[in-house]
Amino acid sequence: MKKILLSFILMLLTINLGFCQDRYSKDYLQNRKHFAILNPITESIGEHIIKSSLEKETGGNYNVKLEGYTTSSMKKGIFKNLEITGENIVSEEIPIPYLYLKSLKDYNFVDYTKNPVEFKSDMEFKYEMLLSEDSMNKALQHKDYKKVLDRVNNIAYPLFQITGVSTKIQNNQIYILTEYSFPIASGTKVRVFVASSSFVVEGGKIRAGNIKLNSAYGNLSLEKVANLINLVNPLEFTLSLLDTGKCEGKLESINIVDNKIKIDGKIYVKGD
Repeated sequence: MKKILLSFILMLLTINLGFCQDRYSKDYLQNRKHFAILNPITESIGEHIIKSSLEKETGGNYNVKLEGYTTSSMKKGIFKNLEITGENIVSEEIPIPYLYLKSLKDYNFVDYTKNPVEFKSDMEFKYEMLLSEDSMNKALQHKDYKKVLDRVNNIAYPLFQITGVSTKIQNNQIYILTEYSFPIASGTKVRVFVASSSFVVEGGKIRAGNIKLNSAYGNLSLEKVANLINLVNPLEFTLSLLDTGKCEGKLESINIVDNKIKIDGKIYVKGD
């Protein structure tokens, strides 16, 4: 009888320990087989919710792929993989022709019931984004860009004063059109110089490279033009407007493809 009672107690302890284990922990979800017959339905509902929310927030067209472990964990905000592809998006009034985002960790936990949402696990995403000529020119109309020009003009005065910057992309080249005047010469009209430049990533910063001076008033060295482009950097400013500051980003490469600026990088999110 004692042997039967001891076996019964041990069995109860085993059951209780199993139930006490966190069903939403990384170890539990990754190292156990789960009843997943309802997963496709839950994933489809999750994809629809994410897609609808993004389209409401930014317009455009999205395709969303969500993969989870169990129905209950997905309802809680835990997912294995997330892929988002978007086209013709508008964020911060900046048009974005294309965006691709993919999670790189296989355990991601977002508490969407909180406002703002809380990230309960460390997450990592890779992204690919295309920006157009229109993307940058819309960004350069932002009120904060005047602050950038004011800082440059404080340095340049009284030699010259920049009154505006715009961009053009042709034949996979970025042309930067800078309007400037000479404040100490009264009655002089606004002039324009045009420089073409590629952009490279150095130490996580966007820098001008392979600069060519296409037209200018007077003599300007390429070194001075490079310094000026880095000061008024339209691409860096455009990306700064798109940065929410809520996570850490890392630029990896910048290329020009089919007259679009292709940017690749990673986004890191620190869990609470």
